Formats: sequence, C-alpha cells, structure tokens
Amino acid sequence: MGWPSDTQSASSEIIEAFQSSVKIIEDDKINLVFNLHPEATLITASDGTIIDCNKAFLEFCRCKSKNEVLNKSVLDLIAKNDQSKIIEVLNSRCRLTNVEVNFISADGCGIPAEISVNFIKDPRGKITDAILSIKDVSERKRILETLKNDQQMFNVLMDSIPDAIYFKDLNSRFIKINRPKAIRLGLKNPEEAVGKTDFDFYHEDFAHETYEDEQEIMKTGEALIGKIEEVRSKDGITRWVSATKIPIRDKNGKIIGLVGISRDITDLKLMERKLEHANIELKRHIEELQKVQEELKRSNRELENYTYAVSHDLKAPLRAIRSFISFLLEDYKEKLDKEGLEYLKRIDAAASRMNEFIEDLLILSRVGRKFMEVEKVDLNNLLEEITQDFKLIIDSKNARVIVNRLPMLYIQRIWIKQLFMNLIDNGLKFNKSEAPRIEVSCEEKTEEYLFKVSDNGIGIREEHLNKLFNLFERLHSSEEYEGTGAGLAICKKIVENWGGRIWVESVFGKGSTFCFTIPKKYWTEVKGSG
Repeated sequence: MGWPSDTQSASSEIIEAFQSSVKIIEDDKINLVFNLHPEATLITASDGTIIDCNKAFLEFCRCKSKNEVLNKSVLDLIAKNDQSKIIEVLNSRCRLTNVEVNFISADGCGIPAEISVNFIKDPRGKITDAILSIKDVSERKRILETLKNDQQMFNVLMDSIPDAIYFKDLNSRFIKINRPKAIRLGLKNPEEAVGKTDFDFYHEDFAHETYEDEQEIMKTGEALIGKIEEVRSKDGITRWVSATKIPIRDKNGKIIGLVGISRDITDLKLMERKLEHANIELKRHIEELQKVQEELKRSNRELENYTYAVSHDLKAPLRAIRSFISFLLEDYKEKLDKEGLEYLKRIDAAASRMNEFIEDLLILSRVGRKFMEVEKVDLNNLLEEITQDFKLIIDSKNARVIVNRLPMLYIQRIWIKQLFMNLIDNGLKFNKSEAPRIEVSCEEKTEEYLFKVSDNGIGIREEHLNKLFNLFERLHSSEEYEGTGAGLAICKKIVENWGGRIWVESVFGKGSTFCFTIPKKYWTEVKGSG
C-alpha cells in the first residue's frame, strides 16, 4: 500500500528541510572552527581576491573588521618585492609550504611571515579557491637577527683581541680559532685549523705536553689558569705564552670540549732573562764595590790611626820649640835686637798655629775612633752648658744665643757638643753686627730631626758654598779671622758618621743658616741596642 500523494510531498519537504538544517549546522561548525583557528588564515578566489579571513588574520594584520580586507586582492597586503612569489604560487596551482614574504599591516608596518598554500577543488576536481595559512615569524626573525649580530660581534671580538683564542673538542682537535691564533700557526685562514691538533703545528714534545694538560682538564673539569708554556714550533722557533684553558659544558653539564686563551709573553720573558743577567752583573759589581769599600774603610782606619799617631807625636817637639822660645825671650831678651825679638814672636805664633792644626787633626781622627760611645743627652741642657762656655765672648760682643725647644737623643755627647760649639763659634766669629744673634732650632720630620743654627753674620758668597766643608779651607786670612779652617770639616764628619747630612743656606752680608739632620730610626736602633 503506497503513501498518499499529499503525504509523500510532505515527507519530501521534511527531508529537504532536515538536510538544509544539517548543512547550516555543519557550515556554522566550519565557520566556528575557521574563526577560532589560532593561525592567521585567508580564503581567496583563484585570482587572489580575498573571500574570507579568520579572527587570527585580523589580529595579524591589525584590522578591526573583515570589511577592511574582503574583496581586496591578497597582493594589496603584501610588500611589492614579494608579490611575485604569491603570483607564482597561485598560478602554479601546486600546494606549497613556508614561502617567506612581508605582509603590510593596516597601519603600514611590515610583518615578516611564512605562507603555506592549499587549494580547494569542486566535486569535478576543478580548483576554485585557495586557503592561505600565515605564520608570523617576526619574533623568530628578531631572534635570528640578534643571533647574527651576536655572532658578528663574537667574530669581531675574537679577531680583534691580540691573544690567541681557540676551541677544541674532546680529542683536542681544533673546532674554531681566531685570526691571531691562525697567524701564530702560520695559516692564512682560521678555517684551515679545523679538525687538526697541536701535533700538526708544534714540536712533538710540546704537543704531547699540551695534549696531556687538555685531557686532564676534560677529565677532571678543573681549569688551567696562567700556565707559562715554552712553545716550540716544528722549525725550532721558541716563544713563551701564558695559557689559560677552561672546560666547555653542554646544558646538562657534560664536558664537550674546552676554550683556550694564550697571551704571548716572549718579550717579557726575554726582558726577564736580561734582568736576571743584569742582576747577576749588578751583584758582581756590588760585591766588588763592597770589597773596595772595605778596603777604603781599612785605609781610612789606617789613615786615622796614622793621623792620630803623627799628630800626637808632633805635639812633643812643638812644646819643646815653644819652651825654647820662651827661654830665649826670658834669658836673652836684652841681648836681642828688635828684629830678632820679632822673629822669635813670629816663630812662636807659627808654632801656636801648628799646635791648633794638630789639635784639629786629633779631633778629626777621634771622631772615627770613638763613635759608638752613646749616652742619653738632653740637648737643652747641653746648649745651656755651651752658652756658659761662650759667656765671655757673648758678653763682649753684646750677642744673644736663642735656643728653642730641642729633643732628647741617645747619642755621643762629646761629638754633639763639638758640633754645636763649632757652629755657634762660627756664628759669633764671622759676625760684624752690633748685636750678633744666634738661634738654634729643631724640626721633627718623619724619619729624622732637622737642626738649624742661624746667625746674622757676614754671610757667605754663593761661589764659596761648595768648598766650605773642605778640611783646612779658609775664606779669610788668619789676620782677619783666627782659626785653622778645620771646624766645618769636623762638623761634616760628625754628621755623616751618624748617617745625616749637613749644608748651609746663606745670603752674603745678611747671615747664614747651617742645617744638619740626624736620622731618628738610627738612634732608635742605637737606643734599643743599649
């Protein structure tokens, strides 16, 4: 029994409606998937006209709605330099992946991207549309550009550093070297070293030593820092380097090789050897000089002893001469004429001056003979004592001796007194002022005492300053100023035996200042040893 005709018609309409509903639902699902797909996607006609795009594409191109791109040619969104690539793909009708082009965003900025193209066919197999999947590669390009720049910087750094830099694998084969290392190896191009070892370039003994070191580094993971290596090439040339080698690890901490840096120190090493030879030579000269100094000290001791003996022995005949002159003047005064008496007086004066010379020589010789007898001396009390010794001459000249605060020293009393007496005596003697003034002061330095004895006397001409401390050097006649000229020479020997210095500062006609130093450390040692 068949269906009524009106019933059949109703059923057909229901089926068509159902099929239409299913198609609508399927299309909605497809559109939903298309729009939610995370990769930017375009659907174009075979001529490149944009039919549809998803939300990801709008975000990629920085568009607010589809209206900004629909019905436009895909070529309008691509940089001119890359449009030929898209035309070629669309014309080829072949599936293609990862074609690199630059898109132009809505705000005019270039966006590097990779396009993959798939074609849609109708039931008869004819290509009707194309699907373009677009991948933003901006970040990847940025990273690649950064890596490229970093690599360039690394290469520049490698080749700019004068030190040799090299990378080796676990078998001590070169992976990479810089240009300075290539030059040392005699290579035109650093790439020529790749895969080779030190055995290809250096003497076998040196190559074996470096291989042992490097294998130990990669075995233990301990770096080698600043090892001085004597590098011998195969042609016999020797140089020295300071080598540092550090193990290289992968991301898991496994050692995969090492990096080495060698600094050429050949010039430094050669200079070091020259210095060693110079030090040996200097040591030899010092030893010779010490021998000469010892010989000089021995000669000086003999001379001092001889001076002391001769001076001492000369005093006896001088005393006899002066005694006989005294007898002649007493017993034969009436028998001698005026000229004879004058001759005797001259002989006596000459003998007196000779006696003064001998006394000064004895003082000078005693400075060296008795120099280690030290005692605690309050210089303030000592200067008061010296002022009393000079009281008669001070009063007669209407002079003043001013003594500022002086230190306490462990020193030879006899010689420090002799030193100050000679300098004060000079200040009083060589002084034509109506009111002679002598001032004694002391300034404490870090390692020494600086003493000054100043006067307002006649001063010293500049051309005479250098010879002032010479033995028996006189700047004036004995008739004008008495004395032998040995006083300042005695002062010089006393000060220099203490390890100090003595000099004079003077303005002719305005006075002089005699300065001398006494080392503090020296006297601390003397004090400690006592």
